[in-house]
Amino acid sequence: MYKIRIAETENFSEGVISKLKEIAMVDVIETEKTELKKCLEDYDVFWFRLKFKIEESDFPENNRCKYILCPVTGIDHIDLDACAKRGIKVLSLKGEKEFLKKVRATAEHTLALTLALLRQVPQAIDSVKNYNWQRDLFKGSEIFEKKVGILGVGRLGKITAQYFNALGAEVYGYDVVEFDNSNCAKTNSIEELVAMVDILSIHVNYEQSTHHLINKAIFEKMKPTSVLINTSRGAIVNSEALLEALQNKKIKGAALDVIENEFDITQNKLIAYASQNNNLIITPHIGGNTWESFEKTEMFLFNKLKSTIASE
Repeated sequence: MYKIRIAETENFSEGVISKLKEIAMVDVIETEKTELKKCLEDYDVFWFRLKFKIEESDFPENNRCKYILCPVTGIDHIDLDACAKRGIKVLSLKGEKEFLKKVRATAEHTLALTLALLRQVPQAIDSVKNYNWQRDLFKGSEIFEKKVGILGVGRLGKITAQYFNALGAEVYGYDVVEFDNSNCAKTNSIEELVAMVDILSIHVNYEQSTHHLINKAIFEKMKPTSVLINTSRGAIVNSEALLEALQNKKIKGAALDVIENEFDITQNKLIAYASQNNNLIITPHIGGNTWESFEKTEMFLFNKLKSTIASE
């Protein structure tokens, strides 16, 4: 009988756990990186989210694991070559376009970050907590009639464009592949897009070609009144270039749900800057972190695992 280790237990669907127990032995145990090698040695299925990286050095000599499950679309935190070498199948949400049309949490969080940044919501809340009631300190900007740029007009990019359209923005998009322009007007290049918009929202997949796609040269082309929103992956934006752009007022502000090297933030310069400045907001990769999305994605992944096992 298959043995399954659920390594991130917080808010894991009880319904999915019950279904897993119908086909396997299931251990629901919060797991640390140091325990990873032992887990891959002892379990057929390892299920986790974004808590740590799985690297070549984490695999034991006597590997038992056959499946690694991760209910996210971006799996750059898993060494896929190391898995392939051992015959391990990685089951995720990557490429599941039809299913993902109903998973909109990250698009909603993009909108939330944009509003929080433009309206200085975190600062206003903190001010009231200190018994200050000074509305004039927090004059903000509206989304209505602003030019919004969607970089990466795939599933999430299209949904985000719809949301900005509903708020009366002028929405433009750029992608390296053709896309339906019903939600946003097409532009011919990243450079053209960033030069014209007030709000730049990033929705591209992270891969070698998109590493540091947003760099110093791109920031040089952006308006000094513009803001950057990133709910995609941290390494798409060059952290040093973003920090310089904020410090030197090349852009007005940024709101991030992702940063480079999220697995070690102790010396992160962007977090240090955000703690002292109001033009940068950072949330801890919570874009897809909703009750609804967890339930949907975990059930989908269970069905994917079940059908994969049955087909072997």
